[in-house]
Amino acid sequence: MIEGPPNGRPNLVKPLRKIALSQDRGSGERTMKTILLAACLTLVAAEAQAISRYDPTHMSCGKVQSTIARQGAVILRYKSTRVPGLPLYDRYVQSQQFCTMGEVRTRAYVPSADTKSCPVYNCKRPDNERHFRRRFFHND
Repeated sequence: MIEGPPNGRPNLVKPLRKIALSQDRGSGERTMKTILLAACLTLVAAEAQAISRYDPTHMSCGKVQSTIARQGAVILRYKSTRVPGLPLYDRYVQSQQFCTMGEVRTRAYVPSADTKSCPVYNCKRPDNERHFRRRFFHND
């Protein structure tokens, strides 16, 4: 029998609260599982985007090229020959698919252990404004 207040009417508020709380608990568990799953996927994606760094002056040109081909994209860091002590670095890629939208793959050269100019590729934004000026506003 349901106990009620002194007026003799049954108290239906307490059972409704219990039902509402038990339904929220299930929803809360689902929400927590969703948040946990999203956090795990974010960590996996962050690991997948890690990029390796190398010093090409300690590798042969063939090794530099094969490393880029194997990993798809790497950062090469080396010292400038023109300005002593100035470190230079850039992201070098295997193919156009490693460039972001609006960039194109261009030929670049880096020093290696066996040559001063090892041919590799990096991504650059095309300078369309310069091309436009050269085409239409050149002085003849």
